[in-house]
This record gives sequence, structure tokens and C-alpha cells, in this order.
Amino acid sequence: MSLKKGQKLKLDSSNSASEMAVRCTVQAPFHIDISCFGLDANDKLADDAYMVFYNQTASPHGEIRLLADVPDSHFAVSLARLPAQVSKLVFAAAIDPAHQQSMQQLQSLELRVGEHVFSLTGADFSGEKAIMIAELYRKDGDWRLGLNGQGFNGGLDALLVHFGGEVASAAAPAPATVVTPAKISLEKRFEQKAPQLVSLAKLASVSLAKNQLDQVRARAAFVIDASGSMHGQYTSGRVQEAVNRVFPLGVHFDDDEELETWAFAQKSRQLGNVTFANVNDYVEREGGGWKKWMDDLNAGYNNEPAVIRQVIAHFTGLAAPEVVSKKTGIFSSKKALPDTFAPAVDMKTPVLVLFISDGGVSHNDEIELLIRWSSTLPIFWQFIGIGGSSYGALERLDELSGRHIDNANFFALNDLRQITEAQLYDRMMQEFPGWLKQARSKGMIGSGA
Repeated sequence: MSLKKGQKLKLDSSNSASEMAVRCTVQAPFHIDISCFGLDANDKLADDAYMVFYNQTASPHGEIRLLADVPDSHFAVSLARLPAQVSKLVFAAAIDPAHQQSMQQLQSLELRVGEHVFSLTGADFSGEKAIMIAELYRKDGDWRLGLNGQGFNGGLDALLVHFGGEVASAAAPAPATVVTPAKISLEKRFEQKAPQLVSLAKLASVSLAKNQLDQVRARAAFVIDASGSMHGQYTSGRVQEAVNRVFPLGVHFDDDEELETWAFAQKSRQLGNVTFANVNDYVEREGGGWKKWMDDLNAGYNNEPAVIRQVIAHFTGLAAPEVVSKKTGIFSSKKALPDTFAPAVDMKTPVLVLFISDGGVSHNDEIELLIRWSSTLPIFWQFIGIGGSSYGALERLDELSGRHIDNANFFALNDLRQITEAQLYDRMMQEFPGWLKQARSKGMIGSGA
């Protein structure tokens, strides 16, 4: 049902009793944030914890959750679970006031609450930086929907103040003698250089802060499976999605704002770095595109050890020793490396390797031997399985014994889209903080890393 500005209606009791979806789809030539404010009976913020937005994606008990960010924001709302002091939820859109654009340049904004649809365009506004789109509110024991569509001159901070909240005060100005500029936030860098990925940058920032990685500096590497079984992942756009999601981490960790990248199948090769200039169509164009990668790298099967060796050599200058066969009986043998760890290297910056594969792992012994041998190096291996099976040694990394420290982790997904971007960032960062702590304690990386 299409609704108009100013219209109000009572929600069906079944909707207000169960979890309901509130979706807001935006089309605009600039970035717009969608937020939800939980207000009290005086139309003031009931509690800071009931402002749900990109930097705080859930209320204290999950009554309001932001499941996906712009351009298709998705809130899950359980009205029946809200505390008594929250009598109204206001959904708002805001542009950063530092930008020159206004809501007059909005192409379209569509809010969906159940079967109800409310649409706005730039023709409804002039120089406003924000919109109070709609509200869910209690009246006479029922929940109702009201369509505002009201423009607001300030941005998100101004809305927060309007609702009685407090904006975190800015840091005191640096003394005049200090000339080193502050590092621009991850979100701001993406707003300036890749606005289509701002929502990913924001979610990455939240996960990094949550895992106490927001001040960590490291070199970041990305390894992509280019074997023939990955064909469907490339054609469906899943590999490009993986590039998009991993790139913000590379920009955050490495001041060069680039992500060093390898592709592998039977052979392996280093590709050009992922940058702001090429991230949009990386897998289609870099090095001739993914089809050429498959042709050049003999896409018949996976050879993870080949690319693991290349990555180690690139970052440390070390050539991992060759695997040899040792007899274990008259008619049997096993693959082995010399019974030593990698030698110490003069390198105090950690390396985070994000490594995607669809499985079909066959060089299990050699993978285990290389991970064990390299456990004295400042390299952490995060393996991610996508849409495959038979991950072999990768699935057993948590049980791999005989290492200097635990230097690898693995998880698998049937589809990248089965979890939110926020959940993916949290999983990718799950064990890296613990490795950093261990590596610092053993002098493998610098204390400031």
C-alpha cells in the first residue's frame, strides 16, 4: 500500500507482536546514512543505546538491529520487546554536513514497513541535510505508523542534539608546534575516493574498533583461488564482492592504501595491487581478468603451497625449504621439512594474509608443514572457504601441533551473502588480535604494531 506524507495508521497487532522489517532504499549521487532514534514520551532520546546507526548496529537487547546498511538499509524491529520508556522510533536520513550536497539532489528514497510503502524524491526538499522519514509510535496501547517526510537543516549530529542527545566533543586543538596531520578516518577516505564502498568501510571500522584493531598498522595481502572450480564464483560476482569487502581492511592496516594480491591455481602469480582506482572492476580487468588468470595458472587444480611460498618470500625474503620424503617403514614414507622453524627476520611490521579458496585441497601435508615452519614469522594466515568443500588441512589448522605460536585460522561459508558484512568482518578479525598479542610477547613484531 502506497502512503503519503502526513498519513498515519494503526499497525496490525500481529505485526507489532512479532519482529518486523523496516527497509529504506536510497538512490543518490552521494552517501546518505539511515538511523533509528528510540525516543521517550517527551520526544527525547530515551538512552544513547537506543540510537541505532552504522556505528552502533543494535540496541541493548537486540530490539532494534541494523542488519544491512545503505543503499538498502534493513532494520529488524521487535516492538513488543522495547522497554516502556521507548515510546517512539524515528527513522531518519542524513548527509554529512561537511558535504556540499543537499536532499534536493536525492534521486529517490523508499521506506517499506511491511506492506506499506512511502516514497520521497529531491523535489520534496531544498537545502536540507537530513530527513525525518517516518515514525513508529505508541498510542492508546497500540503501535502506529506516521509518515513525516520532514526536512531538517543539520546532519546526523544535529538530529542527535534535536532529540536531546549529546555529540562527543571534538578533541582539543593540537599545539601550534605539532604539524603532523591527524590520520583521516577510514570512512572519510572512502567517501572521498570510493563512495560506493562507504558502507563497507563503516562496518569494517566498527569491527576493527570492537576487536581493538583500530590503531594497528600492518601489511595486508589477499590471495584468490583461480582454479576452474571457482568459475561460478567469478561469474556470479562473488569474487568481486570479496575484493570489495577485503579492500577496506587493506586500506586501514596499510598506509599505502593498497592491497597486495595473488591468484593461484596449479601455478601462482602476484597481481597488481587493489587500489581505489581499480577496485570497482578488479576481477574483470586486472592482469587481463580472471579468465586469463585461469588460463595462465593452469586452472585444473589447487596448489596452495606454491602461493604460500610466494607470499612468504615476498614479505620476508626467505625461501621456504623444499619438502622431502622421509621413510616411515619399508614401503611407506611421508613428506617433511627440516625439523626447524623459519629463521628470525628483521621485520617488525605484522602481515595479515586473507586467503580465499573453494576447497579441493590436495597438498595437505605440505600446507601443514609450511604453516608450522612459518609460525616464527610475523605473518598471520586467515583462510576463508567460499562455496566449496574438501578443505582438508585448512579445516584442521586449530589442531595443528608443533608450532611456535598459533598463526592461522579457517572458516567456511556456502555463500558470502549468507552472513552480513559486519559478521564477515568480525569472523575475519576473530583470531588476529590474539596472534598479535602472542607475537608481541615473543618479540616477533614491534610493540606498536
